Amino acid sequence: ITTRLVGSEMCIRDRSNTIRLSLYNTLENGGFETLFSKKYMAGLAGYVSHGIMSNDGINQACAVLLDFKILLQQLSVKDMHVFATASLRNIKNTEKALETIKRRTGLSVDVIEGSEEGILGYYGALYTTDLKNGMMFDIGGGSTEFVRVKNGKVKNSQSVSIGSLNLFHSNVSGLWPEKKEQKAITKQINKKLNTVDFPKKSPEKVCCVGGTCRAILNIVNYHFNKQENNRIITREEFDKILKILTKHDITSRNYILKLCPDRVHTIIPGMMVVKEIMDRLNCKELWVSRYGVREGYLCKNFLMTGSTQEVTK
Repeated sequence: ITTRLVGSEMCIRDRSNTIRLSLYNTLENGGFETLFSKKYMAGLAGYVSHGIMSNDGINQACAVLLDFKILLQQLSVKDMHVFATASLRNIKNTEKALETIKRRTGLSVDVIEGSEEGILGYYGALYTTDLKNGMMFDIGGGSTEFVRVKNGKVKNSQSVSIGSLNLFHSNVSGLWPEKKEQKAITKQINKKLNTVDFPKKSPEKVCCVGGTCRAILNIVNYHFNKQENNRIITREEFDKILKILTKHDITSRNYILKLCPDRVHTIIPGMMVVKEIMDRLNCKELWVSRYGVREGYLCKNFLMTGSTQEVTK
């Protein structure tokens, strides 16, 4: 959701796992600064059965959006721009959900297509990386987006319906996946990845955006005692952390509960997606962007700085 202030922008993004509100101050030079960010772990994918989001799920979305609306009204923010991705895009009753949200909250929701979501992620990533040649991916709760870039131009953008939350709901019986469930998750991931147009050669640079990758980076930085501003995960570091987290012992439990408690049930399925992607790209080093789709939506729709103007479908 993006809401406009005088000289500022507010973004609220509705994803399958979280609904997040972000308020930005737009700068005269075409940039922005984040004033604050607030998220609610809505878990909307858990309300979907046979492709239909239940009334409880729609009510959950409405309740969170109304809370955010009241908060913004207290800050004198009047114009709210709301966008949703896989949470509403990948269900059969999208129109009903949008109509209900509009009727109960007064808010119109912009449902972003999968290919466009990937491009927006690239817009956001450009603020923290010089990704001109390579590949970017964004793992969400209900989908994963892939963008191939050459000479600063988007050559291909795809979205597949695998995410950390829907993988959890469709495969895991407890809190963390057991060995048999991990095999089922891997099989489901690879079935979807077979439809992705991966480059034949290893990309010059691989960048990821989204909360899953940021959570992994936090664990890597903590375990290997890296500086807080480190944005790089090597393949060796990634494999080490995945091995630790899938042991289901006191160390893995403490790492998850301390460093990513809001992703306690989705971090392992999310890491398994990252693993299979890194395997297919023969990725030795993964760059994690601080910014992603929310910032990309802000830039494209309200700032249109030079960085975003360079990108074409």
